[in-house]
Amino acid sequence: MMKKCNRCDLEKPTEQFHRDKTRKDGLRGICKTCVTGYMQGYYAMNKPKVIQRVLDWVAGNREAHNAKCARWVRLNRGKVNARTARRYAAKTKATPAWVLNDADMLWMINEIYDLAKHRSAVTKIQWEVDHIVPLRGANVCGLHTPFNLRVVLSAENRRKSNTFEVAS
Repeated sequence: MMKKCNRCDLEKPTEQFHRDKTRKDGLRGICKTCVTGYMQGYYAMNKPKVIQRVLDWVAGNREAHNAKCARWVRLNRGKVNARTARRYAAKTKATPAWVLNDADMLWMINEIYDLAKHRSAVTKIQWEVDHIVPLRGANVCGLHTPFNLRVVLSAENRRKSNTFEVAS
């Protein structure tokens, strides 16, 4: 079955339209391609506003957000396992032999992770271990050593993401 998009004026199969039970035919008037293009443009023009709206919703709906994330993990176990394996491989490849063969170095790494866990428990705010120079950065790749690790707030680590910021 075919339907004409109100935005691009092309006739497309009905599978190319989102469902909308408020419409007579049960389909949205604009095709998925046009909706995607519009949403990408809107996001590009209003990125800070969109991000803040999401953060506000998550802050006000923490339980619903956690349930949604847990459901996604259950339904996407393969993706989660693949991401974990990639992270583990990147970390092990980025850990030099001189760290792996030195018990004191490994102890320092474990202490840094323990510190993050302890700070989270004491302050009731999420703390994480950050690689100062990312393991898989776009322009630079760091090592998994005690000298490249620091404990930062989770929000700061998420903001920084996979970038290397030089202190000014």
